Amino acid sequence: MSDHIKAVIIVVLSGLIWSFGPLVVKNMIDPQIYQLPYLVIRGLTVATIISLYLIVNEQKNFFMNVIKIDKVSVIGGLSLTTAMVGFIYSISNTTAAVTLFMLALMPFLASLIALVFINEKISKQNFITMIIAFFGALIMIYASAFSGSLYGLIMGFISSLGFAAFTVALRSKSNFKKFYILIYAGIFCAVISIFLMFFNNQEIYLPLKNILLSMTHGFIVATGLILFSIGSKQLLSGELTMLSLLEVVGGVFWAWLPILGINETPDVNTIIGGIVICLAIAMNSYRFDKKRLQNLIR
Repeated sequence: MSDHIKAVIIVVLSGLIWSFGPLVVKNMIDPQIYQLPYLVIRGLTVATIISLYLIVNEQKNFFMNVIKIDKVSVIGGLSLTTAMVGFIYSISNTTAAVTLFMLALMPFLASLIALVFINEKISKQNFITMIIAFFGALIMIYASAFSGSLYGLIMGFISSLGFAAFTVALRSKSNFKKFYILIYAGIFCAVISIFLMFFNNQEIYLPLKNILLSMTHGFIVATGLILFSIGSKQLLSGELTMLSLLEVVGGVFWAWLPILGINETPDVNTIIGGIVICLAIAMNSYRFDKKRLQNLIR
């Protein structure tokens, strides 16, 4: 199995894991009230899990490397924090379909940012599959485009933009150095959320159920980020975000599955759109362009 195929499988798996995120958030008690303390615990959980992963792999070097923070790590960490905060505010103020539709913009945003800042060209194959996936997302959202609030939709876009910027920052780092961005992101997320709670005079309180859900969500996010970061070495920014779009399809499916209790029933358009996105992911996974690797950052 080639390194490219391995990377594709790993990143697709990360998207599948992330797809359980909306399900976790939708099970919260009063999600509009407890967003910030939820983010504090989730951010610290992410930072802790990534730290343990790096300690196992780097051992003593971890403690020296974690304090070597640079500009790219700060930008990447703050971008991922923006994605985390935007996602929780979006999914708790609108339907899962609307939020996940905004996430479908990630490949376009990541490719544009990568082109401007790291001169990373986009292949024809990737561009075509992005168009197909976006068309699939349009089909999915057609029946529920006006569900939820405009605020939730805007926060979904901000989350998508943040994750796109994070992906580009990740692509510019090498080896295990990229994983430190994830630690900083978890810490930034917790610190900023605490600051916002004090600013809004909000009590630091979270029901036990929400605490357990936030820790579970942190585990889901951290696991997906580890896989996503591993795959980032072999794939372009647009490809990374494109392949992770399985989160869009999976998120809608889990929100519908009756046994899981959310019961946001998808209509025919949602099902057709999901199939189109899966087709685009499959097309993107096969390397038509033999010279694609020339665009990778060495």
